[in-house]
Order: sequence, then structure tokens, then C-alpha cells
Amino acid sequence: MSHRLQDIEFPALVLDTSNPTIFCGLLQGPEAWLAQVRREGVALENLFPVVSQTFAQSRSKLANIESFIYCEGPGSVLGLRLAAMALQTWQELAAQTPKFYAYNGLQMTAQALQKQTNCSDALLISDWKKNAWNAAYIEAGIIRANDVVDDSALEDYPHPVYHLPQRKGWQKPPPQATTLSYDPAALINLSSLEGLLRATDRVELAQTAANTFAKWTPERHRAPQANTPAT
Repeated sequence: MSHRLQDIEFPALVLDTSNPTIFCGLLQGPEAWLAQVRREGVALENLFPVVSQTFAQSRSKLANIESFIYCEGPGSVLGLRLAAMALQTWQELAAQTPKFYAYNGLQMTAQALQKQTNCSDALLISDWKKNAWNAAYIEAGIIRANDVVDDSALEDYPHPVYHLPQRKGWQKPPPQATTLSYDPAALINLSSLEGLLRATDRVELAQTAANTFAKWTPERHRAPQANTPAT
């Protein structure tokens, strides 16, 4: 079930370990941060210090948290799994069970980009593996679900391309791409957006598509037609 940020329970702890900068923040409302902490480095060494610093700055504690908001990916597999284990443990230890809400980092960035630039057609990519990219297309102002594209699709794409760096880069971004900064704090600028967050019973991480690639075509993508019963 999808949710708007403004409709969930607060205070909410936001945790994002998908990218080179670990982010932890505490929201007292949909547009009000009590604390934000960022730290460069691997999650194994920095995850818990960042969370501890967030609680110290906000003068809050785990027992007060009503919601956990986490990035499901795509990004650092180890970082995302460490965050998942930590969040699952904290929920079990909490006196009042906080709820889980997931967001997709690529989709969130595409939403922020579309809102900021009002772009009608664009492509946002992040590194997956050699010659393959996680991708979110913006078509006629609508953001499609995440896909996977190869280098040939990027060469043929006629609209602006944006690149979101990952912790490990397997390749250089295409020359026409504009590199963006990843900022989980942008969540509060999208607080009224439908479908920003997804409620989950347990921490669930995003799965990258199988090794098949989407080829860009100039036609708009349409929902598949329902099968017509035989007469």
C-alpha cells in the first residue's frame, strides 16, 4: 500500500545506506527535521555511529520512534542489508512496534528532478553492473517503474539523461549525462506526493531486474491489454 509522507506516524527515523554517503535523520513531522547526519564511508563501520549521533542531536531515543522510513535500493547491497538487519532488530526491541515505510532511491530522485525541472521526458540512471544501468524513465511528465537499460539504449535516447552515482561504479556515465547529487533529505519536499512511500511488514529490499534490457522507442508505453475471451 502506498502512502504520502504527510500521512504516516511521527516521529520517524529515516535511514539510507544505498549510496556513498550514509544518511540518518529524524522527522518530527512531514516537513520538519529534528536532526540530520551524513557520513562518508562503509556502512559496516559507520551505520551505528551515524544513528547514535542522530539520536544525540535530536535528544530523542529509539522508544519514541513511531515509523521507520528506509531506502529499499538500488545501491550498495551490503549497506542496504546491514540497514535492514538493524531496522528489523530495532522494531523487535521497541516497546511500541514502529511501522516500516520504504522508498526507492531512484524513483525518489526522479520525482524530485521532475518537480524541480518540470521536465516532460528524461532518463535517470544509476550503475548496476558493466554495460547495464538501473533506469527510471520520465515520459510525458510521468515516472515509469524502474527498468534496466544497456549502453545501446542510452546512445539512442534523444532526451536529457541524468546520472546518480553509486558506491561502486563499474563504468563511467555516458558523456551526455548530467550527474546529480543524491540527497534523502529531499523527501520532505515531496511530502504531499502520492505513492512516495510503501508500507511493509518487514524490511524489503529492491530487486534489480533480470538480465534483460529495455530498448527505448519513440512510442509511449501503454498498459498491456486484457485478454479478450474467446467466443
